[in-house]
Amino acid sequence: MASTFLRLLACAFVTAALVPGQQPEYTLKINVPLVTVDVTVEDSAGRLMTDLPPEAFEVYEDGVRQDIRYFLPVSAPYNALLLFDRSGSMQDKWPMMQRAVAEFIARSRPQDQVAIATFDNDLQIQQQWTHDRQKALLSLPKLVEGNRIGGTNFYGAVEQSLRRRFQNIRGRRALVVLTDGRDNALYKDLVDHNRLVEPKSERPFQNVVKAARSSHIPIYFVAFNTDKNLEPNTLGGDEYRKLKVIFPNSDVAERYLQAVRLRMEELADLSGGRVLYPEKLQDIVALYQQIGQELGTSYSLGYSPSKTADGLFHRIEVRTTKSDLRVIQSRNGYDAR
Repeated sequence: MASTFLRLLACAFVTAALVPGQQPEYTLKINVPLVTVDVTVEDSAGRLMTDLPPEAFEVYEDGVRQDIRYFLPVSAPYNALLLFDRSGSMQDKWPMMQRAVAEFIARSRPQDQVAIATFDNDLQIQQQWTHDRQKALLSLPKLVEGNRIGGTNFYGAVEQSLRRRFQNIRGRRALVVLTDGRDNALYKDLVDHNRLVEPKSERPFQNVVKAARSSHIPIYFVAFNTDKNLEPNTLGGDEYRKLKVIFPNSDVAERYLQAVRLRMEELADLSGGRVLYPEKLQDIVALYQQIGQELGTSYSLGYSPSKTADGLFHRIEVRTTKSDLRVIQSRNGYDAR
């Protein structure tokens, strides 16, 4: 029954994708330190403005106008790698992955590409980059196939995705991750040494930070079971429950969840993405719809900052030359570290 549904869904989507016309190519080459920000623009009635030229935008850092070094219009293709956590602590979320991917693909445009991957101890590519909606949809059963449930190499999966999976990919790029953000290294260190290591001292995490800084790829996390939306896993393993047993009458489990969340927020912030917190399982689909809409209606802007690695927070403001337009930014600033 599920297979039949997916095939019918694929046929419906692939028909919509067959739009004639040659799409222009957009190439982005970056050889200097760059700060990037994605924006959507609405008029006074809330209608999206999708055909503005580069001259319509102004970018300010800490109130000082910057030279826009590159600009990608809404029509530029976006390339989204959909990465899913298949560790034991996310086992009860697996079936919802299929619906989330289907809705995301439904909102993609003919020029857009998607790739699909999962991770536990290792990163597994379930679908290579493709414009073909039918091919992408027919890969969805792989997301819930019964594999051996292993640990969680969250840091390694994100780092490998950023460094290796976007090579030779043109246009706008995004990494969308459904996860609880828990990595074996952080959990094991806590259990073995009765302490939560600081992010600056956590080498595997800092490797991801470096990859996020250098790749200019926004990371969107759809984050479950954090201290903001705790819903302990009913299947498989759950680090929070284990910590409550190992450290009774202690707030260690709660501090662990907070530490995990703060690491995801740091990665999202420095990459120009963000973290979305579904309140319940059913919210996943709507959040993937939201991300797909944002990617499909955004402009990408970039500039080279005058100050680099000064350790300070710098505020970004994007304006348009038309005062009646409203700009929604993917981020409002960055830490120059």
